Amino acid sequence: MLPLLKSDFEVGWFDIKHEDYTGYSAGYGYRSHCAVGTTNGAGAHNVQIFVLSPDKVVLHALPGFWAPEDLARELRFAKVLYRLWQDDNRTLAQKRDMYRRLQTLEPRNHPAATFARSSWQPFDVSAERGRHEQRDTALKVDTPAMSGNLAGLLRKASLMAAHRGQGVMKPLNMLVHERMAVRPFVPFDEFDTEKFVDYGRMFYDLNLRHREGKKLAGQTRLMQKRRIAAKKERIRARRRG
Repeated sequence: MLPLLKSDFEVGWFDIKHEDYTGYSAGYGYRSHCAVGTTNGAGAHNVQIFVLSPDKVVLHALPGFWAPEDLARELRFAKVLYRLWQDDNRTLAQKRDMYRRLQTLEPRNHPAATFARSSWQPFDVSAERGRHEQRDTALKVDTPAMSGNLAGLLRKASLMAAHRGQGVMKPLNMLVHERMAVRPFVPFDEFDTEKFVDYGRMFYDLNLRHREGKKLAGQTRLMQKRRIAAKKERIRARRRG
């Protein structure tokens, strides 16, 4: 993957800790920290990988951490999208239509191992199912989306429910491509990152076994800060109205 990054991409980063969508994880706090042995898409509120064109259009985006082999596949896919973006023989509408199709179909090219590496963390599943609302994060195993080769991949990855008709969480590689399909060639400044990473739990304690029963001070401060900011914005909105 390193040769791919060095030859075809310019790599940079910026700090998102003050963004409203940023989560909080006890045990991680610096860019030198890393996740070991996690799954694709875990940590979506804290880490996002964007692939941009030179004119700062989002070609592709990946929330959370990704295994090297899966990241390499997604980067190669982003190169295909870049060629589409550069195609002067297509109108913007045609490019966006083709973008949607490519994103929708891409998970069918993923091997079973990628689906297995894209399962949900247990605490994210609990948080997601506790929302009690219609979400794009779950699917039914007897829907057309589960037919054919894709259903076979999910079975191999042990992600199918025990009974037909029972709701299961979409593998995160599948969810990411579905969400990107409705964001075709969006300028980076207009990309709705907060909605894009809206799944699972926003806060969790990495050292839960050692801190059981204790509140996370950092999480508490961050949530209080956001509540105060939201209250001030509501007051300003009432005054403007």
